This record gives sequence, C-alpha cells and structure tokens, in this order.
Amino acid sequence: MIFVKLMQKNIFVFCYRLMEEPAAYGKLGLANLLELREECLREFHFFDAYRTIKQRENEASLAVLPDLLMELDSLTEDMRLLTLIEGVLAANIFDWGSRACVDLYHKGTIIEIYRMSRKKMQRPWRASERKHNIRRVDNFDAFKERMLGSGDRKPQPHKRALLFVDNSGADIVLGMLPLARELLRRGTEVVLVANSLPALNDVTAMELPDIVAEAAKHCDILRGAAEAGGLLVDAMSNIQDGYKEDTPSVPLMVVENGCGSPCIDLRQVSSELAAAAKDADLVILEGMGRSLHTNYNAKFKCDALKLAMVKNQRLAAKLVNGNIYDCVCRYEPAS
Repeated sequence: MIFVKLMQKNIFVFCYRLMEEPAAYGKLGLANLLELREECLREFHFFDAYRTIKQRENEASLAVLPDLLMELDSLTEDMRLLTLIEGVLAANIFDWGSRACVDLYHKGTIIEIYRMSRKKMQRPWRASERKHNIRRVDNFDAFKERMLGSGDRKPQPHKRALLFVDNSGADIVLGMLPLARELLRRGTEVVLVANSLPALNDVTAMELPDIVAEAAKHCDILRGAAEAGGLLVDAMSNIQDGYKEDTPSVPLMVVENGCGSPCIDLRQVSSELAAAAKDADLVILEGMGRSLHTNYNAKFKCDALKLAMVKNQRLAAKLVNGNIYDCVCRYEPAS
C-alpha cells in the first residue's frame, strides 16, 4: 500500500503530515490505522511487543485444557456444539487491543476471567440487559442444523474448514482449538489461518505449531490430525491421556495469511492461504478485527460463520444497538 511505503521512507514526515492533514493519503479506515500502528512498531524494532504476555497466557490456558476437553466429551452432541460456540465467544474477551478488556486483567487471572465470561453467556448472545430494539445477531440454530441436521436427516460434514484465529492464550487454546477438534472429529479437514507477523496479542502462524503440539499431548484427536497435517513429525505414542479414540485421517494444518494486522483484507492474502481456500466449504472468522471491522458484510461462496465479542462501545451501538461485551454469531449458508 502507498501509505506504508511512504512511511518506511520517512516515518516521521509521514506521521507529522497525517496529523496535520488527515486526508493527505486518502481515506484511511480502521484497518489502515491498525496496520500503520504495527508498521511503526516494527520500524523501531518492536517486532513482537506482546511476546512474553502471549507465552504466559498460552501456558496458563494449556494447563486447564484437559479439564475442558473432559467436560466437552461428557456432553451430548447438541450441548457440546453449543458449549463450543459459547467457549469461542467467551474466550474472545482476551484482547490487548481493547482498553476495556485490558482493565479486566487487573481484576483477575486469565482463567478467572474466562470462567466469568463463560458464565455470562446466554442466548440471544448478549452479555448486557435486554433491549426491545436490539438487533440480535444469533444464528446458532441455523449453524447447528447444518452441522447436526434435524430428525433422521444427517448432513454430510464439511470437507475443509478455514478457521481464521485471533488472539493467543485462552482465545486460541480454550476457544478455537476445541472447535477445530470438533470439526476434525466429524471428518472435516481444518486449516488454522493466522497472522504472518505479530500484531497486538494475536497468535501467529509461527507460534501455532508449538501450541498445537502442547495441546495434542492431551488429546488423541488433535494428535492424529496434527501428525496427518505435518505439524508433528514424531508420533507421541508414549503420552498417556484419557482421550483414546481412533486417529482421524483428516489433517489439521496451519497457514499464514500474509497479514500483520488485527484486521484482514481477503483480497490480499498469502499464496499459501489462497491455495488452501480452493477446496474449503466452511470459513470461520473469529474476533472483531477479522469478522466485524472487516468482512462483516462479506459474502462467501461457501458456508461462513462469524464469531466475535464486541469490545468497543461505539461499535456495539452501531452494529447491534447493544453494549460492550455483547456477542455476534452470524451464520450465512453458501451463496
């Protein structure tokens, strides 16, 4: 992009002119400003300012993952799918790009905040009090019917799902990985799509294989899929756990999206992601940056599920006429 190239030549001149003349480089949306922020950090050698925080939150979340998987496996199919979606929405509260969410870290540990967030999940998905004129965005029932069917009709599982993941810590470990595990259980190939470069506390494609490897120590489903997808070179046959199931033949893979921002422009992605998307029949966009700030009204030729907790009051009022911490579950069948 032109404004990025200009900034790299003379970042001080660029930023000064932008402050003096906001329209000097054309119309800049939120995605542009977030990308600019990350480029500025990298220009001054802050390549991953949240690295230590991400590692600490990953470790804390991985420690409680076995209990969560055990809880999920004890549920009926219907309840498990609902709990998984609730878990993704609840875990999306961990966002260092939101001032309101950062303030929560002063009031409890990552696990305490996650449990609090899960406890408050109730449909229609809004964390705040109900309003008569609320524009609820809760299409879970339509998604459940596509996944589980109704009556005696059992739908074919999706062939390949692209999961655009968001934050490190509970968001990926306790939210999106269990959802990926459920899709794998059903015979769907899963591609975890993550940033190529660090941005805030977003998980990167480089970090994901290690996270998956640690999670796979507690789950045969993830382990077999990770091996099939090339994420694990050696089988961990010496690891003992309580999830003894047949190893799925479908792979779990990781690709980078070619992006270094909390938002994503699907017109500009890595060649690796473009190739992986050819056979995809399900896209799951998680987090405000990928599913609300960008792509909220994007139409896909395959099934699409957009999941996010709204962590900005202005966006909550504009999007759903609601409040901060309201949730969005928008399912759109293939168009």
